[in-house]
Amino acid sequence: MPSQEHPPGLNPMGKDDSVAVVFPARPRPDDLEHEVEALLATLAEAGLEHRIVIVGEPRGAPGALDALASRYPDRVLTVRHAGRPGSAEAERAGVLAALEWTDMRKLVLVGPGDRIDAADLPVLLRVQREERADAVVGTPERGRSRSRRTTVLSWAAWDRLLPRGRARGSACSYRLLDRWLLEEAWGRGGAAGPLPMGGLSEGALDVAGRRDVRIVELPLSRRGGHGRPPVPRAVSRSRAGLGLGTRRPAWRMPRDRVLALVTVASVVLSILACLYHVGLGSVLAYNDSGSHLLIARRVIDSPTPGLAQLGGVWPPLPHLLALPVIWHDALFYSGLAGSLISMVSYVVTVRYAYLIAAGMAGTDRARRVAAGLAAAGLFALNPNVLYLQSTPMTELLLFACIAAAVHHLAQWCRTGRYTQLSLASAATLLATLTRYEGWVLAVAMTVVVAYVSVRRWRGLARLEAHLIFFGFVAFAGIIGWVAWSWVIFGDWLYWHSGEYAKPALWVSPDDPNIGALGVAWSTYAHALVHGLGLVTPLAGAAGAIAYGWRRRLHVEAVAPYTLLIFVPFFVLALYLGQRPLHVPEVHGSFYNVRFALVMALGAAVFAGYLVSLAPLRARWAWTAATAAMVATVVAVPGTATLAEPMNWHAGRDERAVTKAVAWWRQHYDGGLVLMENHGNEIAVFDSRIPLDRIVYEGSFRLWDRALRDPAGRGIGWIYARTLPGREDKIWRALHDRPELTHDFTLVYRDAVQHIYRRRV
Repeated sequence: MPSQEHPPGLNPMGKDDSVAVVFPARPRPDDLEHEVEALLATLAEAGLEHRIVIVGEPRGAPGALDALASRYPDRVLTVRHAGRPGSAEAERAGVLAALEWTDMRKLVLVGPGDRIDAADLPVLLRVQREERADAVVGTPERGRSRSRRTTVLSWAAWDRLLPRGRARGSACSYRLLDRWLLEEAWGRGGAAGPLPMGGLSEGALDVAGRRDVRIVELPLSRRGGHGRPPVPRAVSRSRAGLGLGTRRPAWRMPRDRVLALVTVASVVLSILACLYHVGLGSVLAYNDSGSHLLIARRVIDSPTPGLAQLGGVWPPLPHLLALPVIWHDALFYSGLAGSLISMVSYVVTVRYAYLIAAGMAGTDRARRVAAGLAAAGLFALNPNVLYLQSTPMTELLLFACIAAAVHHLAQWCRTGRYTQLSLASAATLLATLTRYEGWVLAVAMTVVVAYVSVRRWRGLARLEAHLIFFGFVAFAGIIGWVAWSWVIFGDWLYWHSGEYAKPALWVSPDDPNIGALGVAWSTYAHALVHGLGLVTPLAGAAGAIAYGWRRRLHVEAVAPYTLLIFVPFFVLALYLGQRPLHVPEVHGSFYNVRFALVMALGAAVFAGYLVSLAPLRARWAWTAATAAMVATVVAVPGTATLAEPMNWHAGRDERAVTKAVAWWRQHYDGGLVLMENHGNEIAVFDSRIPLDRIVYEGSFRLWDRALRDPAGRGIGWIYARTLPGREDKIWRALHDRPELTHDFTLVYRDAVQHIYRRRV
């Protein structure tokens, strides 16, 4: 490994057009000094933030580099190298120094046999900007034979873009690359481990194979800038389009075989878990599962169908995604219409958990594999996650959106690519339309975008641009949902304080969490243990501390911190009485214990990072990750998310509802039904009465008219919940009115409900 010296006084500004020029020391000191002076003058005249990185030492003049570095302490960076200045190892050492010691956004690589004309640099930068290219290959016009031009324009141009140790001759004078190409191919400098021999080229080829990389060839005239301007040529990234044959499909030749194996394993686990819970009869154990299905079905099957049936309590994305299959009775009544969404989300989240943790671990292959496997396994094997992914609940869809948003935000922090920022904002948008935790994510993501913009670009204009670029999409869902509440219900805050959304419906004023911060912390901590076990949260906390200590607030490392925002959010929500969460240690029973699972992803990726810090060799990566998974998953104390709804259904009142619904399914013979949906979801769903025959509170004017005059509006059946203290609107409105007994006959009654049928 070459020895390197840190340049004195380096204080990079990190502007978008900043450039680092990397080239080997020339054999003659006079040539080297003349070339450096010309470059510095041209770059300064163009107003570009720049660094000159010189690798090696001129023969016979050991003090030449020191003289240049002392003359231009903030502009010239020297890299000592014991080997030949023009070797591939020397060039890699120069690239490493440029990545590690500067924040320049563009890198120009000059080969040992190439002579750089300072006047060409502004042209390369202008073409790169105008063509929106990721790389520009500068080639001399003279002597460009057809065969040589074909070589440059082929897929093999990647071998000429990046150092690999081959002689380039006159086919490629300079290579201008976006920083992200080198960082993704090689990682951020060599901080994560020794520099792989020849690994930079192979890594970049992998980047080219999986990214929409645009390479442009620029013919460079050697006539002193006279004549017609050079015309750039776009290089196709399709092998078939270049006559080089087709590539194998990605499923047959995955770029990351470990990730492919993780994906296949997650698909198998998802299917097996769903089949298990279908056989157990627990897919629809949560009342909210049936409610989500009912909302989606009523958009197309209701006395008043349409998008207004989405209501204003739960964000609409899960219900909209279910529309393509919700019409199918078998999928609807089995719950699979919603479970399919959760299952796909589960697989997506497992993949992103692997990618996030691997990205946090650096560039060493063994550490990346260990971190990715541990994170993916800890999330995928959690029995509570496996249960919820088998249900129509919305948690897994939220986890997928969070994972995608954090991964692509991390990619943007490392590369500065707007494609990654746009993907992060789109995933955040989907999260805000899935659950309200997504609104908290949007705020945390915005803080990261602002922080990175300020630290990296140091300009108000760029900060405003990034916030607008990200926020316009990320917050569109929140703005749209608030506007929807006003349009449909005439209340901007209906989603929070409406008749069926206000926290008072679910949170008792005697809840011990309210106003007691210590109790709220204790409640959420116990919920974490019930949902994740004791080992996973502790390992995740230790990993977060280690990550913060090692990476601090470096701009490329801050994105994963957004996964930690949900702990203080839920503790504050419990403290303020905005969310109900019960655990046996505090309340004597479970209620909404699944709220703790939002930390399953964060705990998994930070625990994966902790695993990657162990001294690992490649052959031990799988063993370390497997041991971590087994140790933590075994520590999960059962499936609390399943125990909660099953215990609820075992109660006397719920068993009474089940008995009444079974009777009703046998005796219903058609006609309109008047029943409130809120609080009666089990009766609505399990009765199997066609939804277009049920008039409920979401039927708008039909509901009000039927409630005033049931018989006059053609109502054939009335279902009323009569449980003391939990009476529904129908019982409160009709029980003391004579027309109820005059026009209808009581055909079923118990302590929980009455069912009436219209007299014939």
